[in-house]
Amino acid sequence: MSKALVLSYWNVNQPATGGLRRIHALLGAIGPKQVILCQPSPAHPACETVPLAADFGRRKRGINWGLFNFFWPSNALLVRRTVRERKPALVVLTSIWAYFPIRDLRGVPVVLDAHDVLASAIAGRFGPRHPFTRIVAAWESRVARSVDHLFVCSGKDRERFLSRYGLAPERVTTVPNGVEISRYDAPAADVSAEVRRHLGDSTALFFMGKLTYEPNARALAFLNHVLLPELERRAPGRFRLVVTGGSVPARRMHPCALLAGTVSDAELAALIRRADICLSPVFSGGGTRLKILEYMAAGRPVVSTAKGAEGIEAVPGKHLVLAEAEGFADAVVRLAGAPSEAQAIGEAGRRLVAERYDWSAIRKGWQDVLGRWLERPAT
Repeated sequence: MSKALVLSYWNVNQPATGGLRRIHALLGAIGPKQVILCQPSPAHPACETVPLAADFGRRKRGINWGLFNFFWPSNALLVRRTVRERKPALVVLTSIWAYFPIRDLRGVPVVLDAHDVLASAIAGRFGPRHPFTRIVAAWESRVARSVDHLFVCSGKDRERFLSRYGLAPERVTTVPNGVEISRYDAPAADVSAEVRRHLGDSTALFFMGKLTYEPNARALAFLNHVLLPELERRAPGRFRLVVTGGSVPARRMHPCALLAGTVSDAELAALIRRADICLSPVFSGGGTRLKILEYMAAGRPVVSTAKGAEGIEAVPGKHLVLAEAEGFADAVVRLAGAPSEAQAIGEAGRRLVAERYDWSAIRKGWQDVLGRWLERPAT
């Protein structure tokens, strides 16, 4: 059986973030028995695993140190030895930062699954002339032009890769982000007693996202310092917010906010279903926000910035409500006061996800291309 060597600088065993959920779906598309997964310890429960010798991602201060994992000599040698000894039919990169060990290898096809156009995302954060932006752009250009095929998660990202790096259109395939909509078909679990006490009979707002990721950290700051004070000024005691996604940041939060930290998939589904309105006030970054797809899959109405909804083929006013910073509170208040409209938007969003963004259908986009190199692609 032909196998694919998948390189991930993250450990993907617990797909708690959007990026990890995408990799989890990609592994399923290939088929766990056809995967050799090179990642930080511990080993994956379903895939043959080659654990990295060192994991810089354990360092949690400052930048994401994990992106240096495949640049470390012992890890790079491990990857090269695995390619030489196991002779995979294909190498799959889950990040441009996984390219370093195989940059000069010949005779094995390489594909990249890009979660965003990273250079564009970094430029949005630091500016196009920042030294780090230039480093990322140069490395992304080298990787994009070298791999045999490139997967992107939205039509907009495809256009950016084509124009930015001059790629041939046939080398780039869009495989959108998705969700397992069936997760929201099961009977709903209850939220914790702490959440019930916090929400009471208020209008429940919800936000999720890895809080150490800068666009999510900025969104949380907006919710804490701008949105909640304005909502409390307009309607004292009416709105309460629950936030989840990774470790709780050390900051003083508004009294109307509850930081729930890391939760299980079942707890996450319960929190989304309990929400009256789900939020995505994202102002930077790239790719597609899986949080919105999760909200929609649960049938919840969404208020998002345009950047937060980027890459999703949703019609404003039908599938979600778009608002920028200055009008975000207006949109939340208006939607909270129009329950019939909120319900219609939630139902339309769920139909959109069922038709276009369920992983069970999306995986075929990967399989159709990877079947060129893998003898028995997953079905």
